[in-house]
Amino acid sequence: MTTPSATAPTGLSTSLSRLWRPNTLALGWRRTILEARMFSRDPSALVFTLFFPLIMMGLFSTVFGDEASIGDPNRPESLLRPAEYYLPGMIALGTILSGFQNLSGYVADERFNGSIKRLAGTPLPSLSYFLGKTGLTLLLITTQTALLLLGARFLFGVTMPATVDAWLTFIWLLLGSTAAWSAVGIAFACLARTGQGASTMSAVPPLLLAFISGVYFPFSQMPDWLRTIADFFPLRWTASGMRSVFLPEGWAAVEPGGTWNLGLAALVIAVWLVAGLVLTRTVFRWPPQK
Repeated sequence: MTTPSATAPTGLSTSLSRLWRPNTLALGWRRTILEARMFSRDPSALVFTLFFPLIMMGLFSTVFGDEASIGDPNRPESLLRPAEYYLPGMIALGTILSGFQNLSGYVADERFNGSIKRLAGTPLPSLSYFLGKTGLTLLLITTQTALLLLGARFLFGVTMPATVDAWLTFIWLLLGSTAAWSAVGIAFACLARTGQGASTMSAVPPLLLAFISGVYFPFSQMPDWLRTIADFFPLRWTASGMRSVFLPEGWAAVEPGGTWNLGLAALVIAVWLVAGLVLTRTVFRWPPQK
């Protein structure tokens, strides 16, 4: 009588077991360094990616002036300068630009220029490839946000949060939202039919969502049906969460329901992260070698 052999893990458990293999993690780290070196060879893309949110905030400050003019005129103590008001939105915008637009464009280009096919012929695990892409994205969003915060503080005089809780909220929002958009961006790139099509179409969601998610305009001023649409996407919740970090507590009254609702923000971001990972796991395949 023989003892039945244990069945090998399948599906998500297989992916998780592969993720924690030391070789997979080490190769992912090496791939991150390589990705960063390759990206740095394009100075124009590097400068534009890192400084775009700071440029946008500077543009808003120039157009709307440096006077405390945003808020309730009947409560002068609540009024904010444009740089103070737009900083949270610019940070949130960076997560979708770096995580979705940029990353999906890179992956799509490598799908159609033969790079991924060449990598398929190497021992590099697909998880290490995606760890490298995600590592590059986290490196870019961290550097981009650091530059934005430094510019806001020293060029525009924006006061930074003074509590540990505020900075912890800032960190999980920034990393969680970027990770969610990265997973969705990779899945989007895997579904694209052409590299040019992916690059073009990946610019549409950030553009539309930025206008309805409280990045450029107060979220409370959006029509109800647009706010309902925005509620389904992480950018709206990231922007609201970042406002809870950088704006005075009294500004929570302007949010829907009169609260920042960070718990729901965490839930929406987590759902998109898991959905993006599952979709990427489903649609991505190394191309066959001929």
